[in-house]
Amino acid sequence: MEQIKTVYAMYFSPTQTSKKTACAAAQAMAQKLGASMEQIDLTRPENRGKARAFGSEEALVLAYPVYGGRAPALLEETLEKLNGQGTPAVVLAVYGNRAFEDALLEGADWLLKQGFQVAAAGAFIGEHSFSAALAGGRPDQEDLNQAARLGEKAAEKILAGSLGALELPGDRPYKERGPAKEVSPQIADSCLHCGTCAQICPMGVVHGDDPSVTDPGCIRCCACVKACPAGARFFDDPGIAQAKTWLEANFAAPRQPELFW
Repeated sequence: MEQIKTVYAMYFSPTQTSKKTACAAAQAMAQKLGASMEQIDLTRPENRGKARAFGSEEALVLAYPVYGGRAPALLEETLEKLNGQGTPAVVLAVYGNRAFEDALLEGADWLLKQGFQVAAAGAFIGEHSFSAALAGGRPDQEDLNQAARLGEKAAEKILAGSLGALELPGDRPYKERGPAKEVSPQIADSCLHCGTCAQICPMGVVHGDDPSVTDPGCIRCCACVKACPAGARFFDDPGIAQAKTWLEANFAAPRQPELFW
């Protein structure tokens, strides 16, 4: 295998948890390989859907949040436009302390189909979009240390030329996605009209000139809710409130990362 010159951290990360995890793994991987590290941020809509080719002198760390036990559906078009040439890859699924189910396997399958070799994979914990009571403040430093460890293990496999098949948990066919419900955050009178929510929205559906207006297409990632400096954005949907209560009652016990190589 050719010497790796660049490790790319590619992530979809509305609330920054996947970004932190991807960068920790990619930086450790690059250091072990004597390579540089670069970032590819897929969070904003204008950055998705582009054709990207990766050669044998490059490596990829792909990270994304888990939505309902699956990888984000909105990434599928982007990943179908990736082209690997036996390029080593690491897949990271970041979930909110409930379960990652088929999400990690799905990401690995995507990359294998596009010509990558999956050297390692990991399921990591990030603060849940709906509730800071679920894995609040994570990924923490120990989580990032584990991501770095996974990156180092992937690098060791690359250096040894031992990129064999990787067995990952999950089922095929994947878990069926739940029905999409059109729900978007409400806005309080305390809104500063600063435009933060419009700038950070991964779907580009919040109007910058009037943040009280949200077009259809919200994925309930809660990026705008968490980032609002005035705490002015919130969900008042009964279904989301019920899900939050159920999650907090059943999945508050801290989970730990699971690593595969």
